This record gives sequence, C-alpha cells and structure tokens, in this order.
Amino acid sequence: MDCVGMYVDVENLTDVAMEAITRVFEQWPEELPRPSVLRLYVRADQVELWRFWAAEGRLSPDMQVVGVQHHTLKGSKNSADLALALDAITDLLKGRTTYAAVLSDDSDFATLFIKISREVPRLDGGKFPFIWFMTDRPNTRSHILDEFIPPNYVRTVVCSEKKGTTSHRKSKPPAEHKETENVLIAQTIVKNIPVGTFKSTDCVKLIKQYFPKHPLAKLDSASFGTQFVKTLWPILEGYGVRVTNPNKRTRRYEMTEEAKSQGGAAL
Repeated sequence: MDCVGMYVDVENLTDVAMEAITRVFEQWPEELPRPSVLRLYVRADQVELWRFWAAEGRLSPDMQVVGVQHHTLKGSKNSADLALALDAITDLLKGRTTYAAVLSDDSDFATLFIKISREVPRLDGGKFPFIWFMTDRPNTRSHILDEFIPPNYVRTVVCSEKKGTTSHRKSKPPAEHKETENVLIAQTIVKNIPVGTFKSTDCVKLIKQYFPKHPLAKLDSASFGTQFVKTLWPILEGYGVRVTNPNKRTRRYEMTEEAKSQGGAAL
C-alpha cells in the first residue's frame, strides 16, 4: 500500500502557506491515497504556532513541524530546501514512505525530482513516485520547469485569496471574481492539455480536479460544451488556441505551441 509523504516548504509560500496547504488537501488527486506523513518546514521561532495550527486541522496521522534555523542575519534560504529534500529522499530510500509530494514554488526542487528518478524505482504504471504542487501566484514559477518537468508530475494549487494587500481592501465584485477564476481555468487547460486537437469535454476532468466548486464542474456534457464556448473559449482564443472545424456543430479545438507560450507565461 502506498504511503504518501507530504513535504511543505512553508518559508517559500510565505503568507499563502495556510491556504495553500488547505487547498492541496481539498484538491488532492483521486489516484493517490491521502498523505499519511506530513512535514511542515518553518522558521525555528514559529514552530509552536504552526504545531498548534496543524494539530487543529488534523491533516495527517503523522504530522511534524520542522524548525529551520537561520544561521545568518541575511537569512538562509537554502536551509529549508536542504532539510526538506534530505527528509523526502531518505524517507523513500528507508521505506518509510513510497511516494513523495512537495508543496513549494521554489524551482530548486527540480533537483529532488531528478534524484528520485535516479535512485527510486518506478511504480507499476511506469511513473516515478513524485508529485509537485505549486501555487497559482504570479511570477513565482520558472519557465524552465514547464519545459523540462513532465506536466503529469506538477499540479497547480489555486489560492483564491491573494495576500500582501491591506487587510481593509474591498472584495472583488462577484462578476469580477468570476472572470478572474475563468482566466485561471483557461490557464490550467493550456498548461495540461497537450499540443494537438482536443474536445471541450476533454477539459471536464481538469476542471473537476482543480476547480471542484466551480459551476462548470457540475454540468453534464451538453451543457458544459455550451458554457465552455461562452466563458472559456474567448480566453483560450486570446492565448492562441484554434478551432479546427469552425463550421461544424461539434467543435474540435487545437492546442498550439503559441497558446502554450502565451498561457504558460501567465502562470
């Protein structure tokens, strides 16, 4: 039986960490068992605060908050990265876990993926026992990851609240919030649908996985196709997605390299 270890780079996630962790568990992939091991890597002076928060959430039967000591006044960015990577690979090699999941926007964990691919046997389905969760925060993900890390090893966590603004800011009007979420859905489609032809219904599983509470996730096939054309197609067309048979009722779309470039740059 698979034992998934979840390793969270809290320092990298800064003020979206709590929401990102909660969202990962809400959007957990159906094909994987939920994490039985959870490790949160935080600043050493915040350990007790995070222990209290994690214990209240009861996210995992084996939960540990790891305090990362900063040895210089300028900060030690790589301290948490090193501790997390060592724990993840050691747990796999020692058999304490059979699958490693990382939550971080730090591109340095590509090295961990490479190490796992070399040292840990593939699973029965041919995949390596690794999955990387990243948030949808802008300007945090290296484009190199999209080029070299296979997309089936990377999942985007949608954080609805963007932190860093004043606590007295006004909420977005409902229409504006809905439009923003539609853009995020379109970007997720561009990232995950491979180059080539596809149908609107090919996007249903993606929406149910990443946006399970969105109205599109609850529609039948016929209704979904209609709403897809109204809400998502204009955004996808703007990125460079094409229609291959515009004169036919059942549309076929084409994911292009241009769309990958345009939509990927927005993620």
